[in-house]
Amino acid sequence: MKTILYMKKLIFMFLLTGSIYAQEQVFNVQRYCVDEKPFKPGECNISGNEYSFVFLDKQKREVVFFLTASKMKYKIINSGVFSLDKNYTSYTLENEQGQVEMRINKQQTRIEFLHPNTRIYLTVGTSTKAIQ
Repeated sequence: MKTILYMKKLIFMFLLTGSIYAQEQVFNVQRYCVDEKPFKPGECNISGNEYSFVFLDKQKREVVFFLTASKMKYKIINSGVFSLDKNYTSYTLENEQGQVEMRINKQQTRIEFLHPNTRIYLTVGTSTKAIQ
């Protein structure tokens, strides 16, 4: 009986410390819209709801974006809330293809990847923290 109680306490402590130290947020993409130049607000060149996720790890300063069969990995080089639109947190991301701006709204229901020639708009479901 004491062993079972000890195991329950141990599991509880693991879950508690795991949720405190886990920094990775997982966003489940429910719909995506890809707009290519020339940009037309509200229009999508490509759209869908296939299997897509965004992993944001502020501690490791990285973002991994799975859009259907594509995987894009970025390093966060800057972040903050800017005066132009206080409803969004902006991240400047960089990988071997160059820099891109990522914006997440305060409600964490919309993520935007703003490339020079392409805009990717994501409607996301509930954000979760991954237990590591």
